[in-house]
Amino acid sequence: MATRILPFHLRTRRKGAAFALLVGLSAVLIACSGGEFTSGDMAGDAGSSGSAGSSIGGSSSGDSGQAGAGHGGRAGASSSPGMSGGAGDAGSAGTGGAPPCDGSCSGKKSVCLPATNTCVECADKSTCTSPRTACDATTHKCVECIDKSTCSGSKPACDTTKNACVECTTKTDCTNSAEPLCDPTAETCVACLRQGDCISATASACNAGTCAACTKDSECSDIAGKGVCNAGTCVQCTGTKFAACGLSTGTPLVCDSLQHTCTSDKQASAGLCQSCVSDAECTPGKICVLDKFGTPSKNVGYFCHWKQGDTADGAPADCFSLGQPYAGVQQSAVSIDGATSDICSLAASTCVALNEFRSKNCANPTLPDDSLCGVNPPKDAKCVQFGATTYRCTMTCLSDDDCPGTACDKGVSPFVCKLN
Repeated sequence: MATRILPFHLRTRRKGAAFALLVGLSAVLIACSGGEFTSGDMAGDAGSSGSAGSSIGGSSSGDSGQAGAGHGGRAGASSSPGMSGGAGDAGSAGTGGAPPCDGSCSGKKSVCLPATNTCVECADKSTCTSPRTACDATTHKCVECIDKSTCSGSKPACDTTKNACVECTTKTDCTNSAEPLCDPTAETCVACLRQGDCISATASACNAGTCAACTKDSECSDIAGKGVCNAGTCVQCTGTKFAACGLSTGTPLVCDSLQHTCTSDKQASAGLCQSCVSDAECTPGKICVLDKFGTPSKNVGYFCHWKQGDTADGAPADCFSLGQPYAGVQQSAVSIDGATSDICSLAASTCVALNEFRSKNCANPTLPDDSLCGVNPPKDAKCVQFGATTYRCTMTCLSDDDCPGTACDKGVSPFVCKLN
């Protein structure tokens, strides 16, 4: 197909239209070149390219585009008409956004944690000071401890549930032999957690972590052979509690009320003026009382005596008229087991002398020897002749009422009960 050649005036007209279109586009680019892009914390966009120079009259290239701003680049300016048609250079890239924590960490939270871009109290123990010298890796807070390495002195253990130094968390933390156990609630070392931890007879009860004196028999249950509480001490038995002593031929054995130990003595086996270790050993109507004699008085021993007025158990209503030779009255006597009563006692001698009356040989070797009689001769007893060659102990008296079935010999000094 043959090429069609347009006439010259038509070609010239088309060139003019293209020029007009190019000029119009240039004007639009110039109008847009003054706009700005804005952004937040992201990096700035690159600057816009410069617009092409015009094809009219000159050979200069278009201006370069302006660099992008730090928070979104500004568009590059276009070239003016009449400049060369070369393209403008691209604008340079904008700078980056803010670093982690943006330098805003201060005060109590002065440490930046890059992994989470947050301000915290600590990342490690280097920023923690006394008394909170450890850093909790979970909360990033300074704490007293995360293990026992930062605990010492009176609180060497660490309670990791509350990050606090305490006296103990287990018994291995307790090194004082007097307080070898750890109270898990109070987190302190104690002597006991239960009664079974207290094994001393004088401190058998567990009271608030301390072994203390007993107040009841049940607090002696862990002390072997000492199941009775007596005035704060666990003992084998007492004068009134002697079941632990057992039986002998069906009769209970009594307890020594002073030693708190069991004996081989049977209950209700001791009569008047016989020695005793408890009230239970005396026959009914009597109590076991400490006798004294002389001036100053001297302890003679414990003996059974009538309780004046206990007629239901055979005691006399009146010691002087009905209780010979126990014609003396000791008022408000306190027994070995703490019972109180008026008792019938010997007025001029001792139970020792009464028990030796007419029965003990006091010859030394063939002559009388007062020192072999009573407890304080010749005041309570004497050695007198009984028959042609025999000597026996007798007892002192004030009247016939003081002698066991015989008369009081007032013809000698001191007065003594006749042997027959």
